Amino acid sequence: MASTLHDKLQQLGDLELAILVALISEEHCILSSSSNSTENLKEELHLVCSELFGLQVATIDCSAQTNVDEFSEAILVDVADEDDHDSFDREIGSRTQSAVPGSDRFGGVNNTLDNRRIADVIIAKNIDLASPNVQVQTLELLRTKRIFTRTAMHLAPKSLLFVAVVSKPEARLTHHLNDMFAMSHFHDADLGFSRTEDRFEGQHSTNGFHQNEVKSLRVQARNVHITAEMAGYLHNVVIFMRLSRYVKSGVTATATRNLRTLAKTLASLHGLEFLTPSLVALAARKIYPHRLVLATSETERSLQWGSDPEAVRQMMDGLTVELVIEEVIASVESPL
Repeated sequence: MASTLHDKLQQLGDLELAILVALISEEHCILSSSSNSTENLKEELHLVCSELFGLQVATIDCSAQTNVDEFSEAILVDVADEDDHDSFDREIGSRTQSAVPGSDRFGGVNNTLDNRRIADVIIAKNIDLASPNVQVQTLELLRTKRIFTRTAMHLAPKSLLFVAVVSKPEARLTHHLNDMFAMSHFHDADLGFSRTEDRFEGQHSTNGFHQNEVKSLRVQARNVHITAEMAGYLHNVVIFMRLSRYVKSGVTATATRNLRTLAKTLASLHGLEFLTPSLVALAARKIYPHRLVLATSETERSLQWGSDPEAVRQMMDGLTVELVIEEVIASVESPL
């Protein structure tokens, strides 16, 4: 890894690293902070994406009253603005098709061309509070990389990044949408929001990432070698997670694929060409927290074979997703 790139990586904060990992792995992410810091988190992420990575960003504040039309309009940006940004795959994101209902099929004078496009990065604050219709629209966007408005079809950039800023750390999205997000991260508000604070003080951060540097890290991640022993370790982590008495659901096939992808991405950031157990464990701590659904004292498996309900209730008291993940990681034997 080039020394200049290594120096840049060493200077990144947790939010900047989270966005970089998402860009390298080409996966979407969920970010959270304390409930009274979500607005600061959204602003910080906007600055990270625009200043550090040169991407065009669209933000939206969601609520139960947000409708599909408002959501669709909020994530569109003018193509004319893209000259000020260094973005990925512009030519893909800028192609749109339009038609005005009621106009003739050959394109009469009443036709107007809506040439807006979907932003490179969409930051959706409080999307967990949005209606099921808006979350379904989000799911459709992430799956098809396009949306339909009343006047046009808009295509997303190939490297579209959707960042969900949820209202609280334990918030969940609808089942299928939740599984579209590869990783989640909690930012401690006590650590501050460096770029927002620098902007307030009139300072300007430098040393941005060029798209070629991100693409280079992406290639390195794809070329990371997984030995037979590490493939077995990855498999065991998934199996132990699925069979844990504390886990009811959430260990999906998508999560397993994301675990492998994220572990390889972390290896590339460390300048490694192979996986290590510690990188797999770190990936598991980011892949599963927003996915796992824990069993309760009424649904714990051993009750089927005669366990004492009171003993089970005491055992389950105070159990958290993070504790379960750590227990599973500790129970899987690492390869030598």
